[in-house]
Amino acid sequence: MKKLIHILKGWGKVLGLIAISTAESKLSEIRLKVCRFCEHAKAKRVFHFVNDEAIVGHDLFCTQCKCPCLEKSLVVDEECPLNKW
Repeated sequence: MKKLIHILKGWGKVLGLIAISTAESKLSEIRLKVCRFCEHAKAKRVFHFVNDEAIVGHDLFCTQCKCPCLEKSLVVDEECPLNKW
């Protein structure tokens, strides 16, 4: 149940449904720097919709836990499965 709550929190923050504090934003930046250089983070092609227009982008996903790195990094009580953060 905890994992489901974390997933919902992360997506809620990315979608703008849940406010992101300055502290959470800074923590996410630090975590994502670690993820960008991790051998288990892989970029996947994704579509984002902005003003009803599909834009192709790349998001990082962890091959260990299968989570999207950005969403996971925004949840304060979430942890890296490899204990990197």
